[in-house]
Amino acid sequence: MKRFEYDNTLYFMDVLVTGVVSLIVFLIAISSIIANWMPALMGLVSIVAFYSFWNALVARVTPKEVDVTGDRLRLRSFKRTDDYSLTQLKSFKIREFPTAGKMYLRMDGGGILKGRYWLNTKNYNDGQELFRLLLDLEYEKHPESLKARARRVNTEYNARAKKKKEASGC
Repeated sequence: MKRFEYDNTLYFMDVLVTGVVSLIVFLIAISSIIANWMPALMGLVSIVAFYSFWNALVARVTPKEVDVTGDRLRLRSFKRTDDYSLTQLKSFKIREFPTAGKMYLRMDGGGILKGRYWLNTKNYNDGQELFRLLLDLEYEKHPESLKARARRVNTEYNARAKKKKEASGC
């Protein structure tokens, strides 16, 4: 089993503080709408603030811990554990942002409360390993996807280029 943990201080700021501030902004925006003070703008602000609050503290889309054991994936946040067997999942999709070290993970399409997660892998211990491990799990789950085929072609191309470079003595 491999456990990856979010840095405690960063988790406090990124999730807890963001969720609480979003809730406060949402309540202020609703009060402003009721008081008829810039209702259109405050309506937009309330939607964004509620969405941020929901993701941070209700849906818990940013896990504090990620455990990978064989074909099992466990994501923990605020005393909730979402446990997935990768063999039973129909879909395991990742939208990765490698330069930022972030990824958006969806299991079986994701849902309102479970099945979608944002992982800022740079904030986890061994974050690069977590990033690579999750991409490998997606590759194993969907070996015929366009992303998997592109990965195979790139791997083969890089191997051929390396052999060619070694053969030329450079």
